[in-house]
Amino acid sequence: MSHILPKTAKIAGYTAFAGMTLWLIACASTSGGYDDYGPGPIPAGMGRLWIDAGGINELNFYINDQATGQEVHSDFPRMSGSAPGAYETGLQNTNLLVDLPAGVYTVVVNTDIDDDVEIKDVEIVASQEKYVSARVGRFQVRTAGGNLGSNMPFLIMDYSMRTVLGRAMTTQGVRHFIVPEGQYKVRMENSSTGFDQVRPVEVVYGRPPTFVQIGEESTTDDQEQEEP
Repeated sequence: MSHILPKTAKIAGYTAFAGMTLWLIACASTSGGYDDYGPGPIPAGMGRLWIDAGGINELNFYINDQATGQEVHSDFPRMSGSAPGAYETGLQNTNLLVDLPAGVYTVVVNTDIDDDVEIKDVEIVASQEKYVSARVGRFQVRTAGGNLGSNMPFLIMDYSMRTVLGRAMTTQGVRHFIVPEGQYKVRMENSSTGFDQVRPVEVVYGRPPTFVQIGEESTTDDQEQEEP
């Protein structure tokens, strides 16, 4: 079963730290097995799945039983990065812990572009914990200089610029776009003014959000990144 949602490498050991952080903040999750002090015991006949997103605390995802194809769990706490009201709260809630019956599952993580992240053959064993990595990362686009406003539409494209993967808009508030780990390009243009700029974006699992600046007063780093 699929879901259609609106689409609108730094410190060694960061991933391990992120995994520990998930345990410390899991008490706010909605997937069950918790009390005020953190995860409770694994229920009888169940196993526990931890999804490590490299420091990202909340994801939109669903889980299918691979044997039957039936959806057994879904959770969509965050608004799409392209939604007008989307913003980052700064809260340390997480929904990345799920108790499941023993079996083999597929985890599908929805991102803010057309490409989702699929993790197959996730085997859950009763009374045991299973850790899997969702290879996603984040970036943020901001404008600066000239007559550029705070609400500018832009395209998220593959690195070769052959395919538009998503459309979104800059805002004054903090808004992160979650995408699969990889290399992309962000293009912002305004045909009436002749404005057209492209910025490369590298998104790496386990890194803090990548910041992309577009505008007439581009930084030296931005200009260097454009060079092949």
